Amino acid sequence: MNLVMRSGAALVAAGVSSIASAAIVNDWNLIVLGNANNSSQDIEGRAWVGGNFISSGSPTVAKNLAPASSFLGKTTLAVGGNVSVSNLNQQAGNLRYGGTFSGNFNANGGGNRAQDGSIAAQIPSYTSDLVGLSNFYKGLSANSTATFPSGQPGAVTYNANPVNGLAVFNVSAANVFNNNLIQQLNLNINSATAIVINVSGTTVNFTSGNMTGNWLSAFARSKVIWNFHEATNIFLDRNFNGAILAPNAHLRNTTAIDGSVFVKSLQQDGEIHLPNFAGYIPTPGTAALLALAGLTAARRRR
Repeated sequence: MNLVMRSGAALVAAGVSSIASAAIVNDWNLIVLGNANNSSQDIEGRAWVGGNFISSGSPTVAKNLAPASSFLGKTTLAVGGNVSVSNLNQQAGNLRYGGTFSGNFNANGGGNRAQDGSIAAQIPSYTSDLVGLSNFYKGLSANSTATFPSGQPGAVTYNANPVNGLAVFNVSAANVFNNNLIQQLNLNINSATAIVINVSGTTVNFTSGNMTGNWLSAFARSKVIWNFHEATNIFLDRNFNGAILAPNAHLRNTTAIDGSVFVKSLQQDGEIHLPNFAGYIPTPGTAALLALAGLTAARRRR
């Protein structure tokens, strides 16, 4: 009950409508609220970009959506602004964009491209959804702990201690990423069915250490979400596993991300891989109940 009350308060602060429609994170492999720059890198799933999609090279979109025939008539790359590329290889589905298109379009999956002014109009709702979801996660009570190396180089180990299947961690970027002592990241899933990792700190630099063991599993890639709720700049120079939620951050990755990405802006210098995020988000019904719980608790306090 305590968890419900605290989560409800967070939902009230974030706005019920935002949380109720946060299932967009299940639908897209990549969401960028602003501009996305791509240096000829793959995006394995569907991508939504609110601003411009720019590449001086030949990016590939919807690379691993199969069979391609099942995506005929579906938008797999949505761009609110302009598309400027040398060659865009679309392996499945359609391209829809709100501005202009410059470059070659290779519809390798039998799709097409066309202007669509409705995408840019979705930016406010997508922004509200991602910010609301990030605030919701931030409001959850931590029930699991991570251990860190002290004095000597070593591993950071995440030990899940889930309640009703959900494990929640609160860590800082300074300890987990901006830390030269960390040689590797370990994960003990235990009985968790989903994991939320809330990361504080405005700057994230993942330049040392490697994810190992369970971090390389299908579970981690689809059921874990890293909530960088304070971040404004994220730099990933190591292979990364799990979904990334950072609605206020510019992300640059130089290596592959195995999991979905939801950020403010993007410099993509490494691939973004499937699977889509399939971890914990509140359903519309849950959102309403939690919000009611939060309001009830607030009234009792008064």
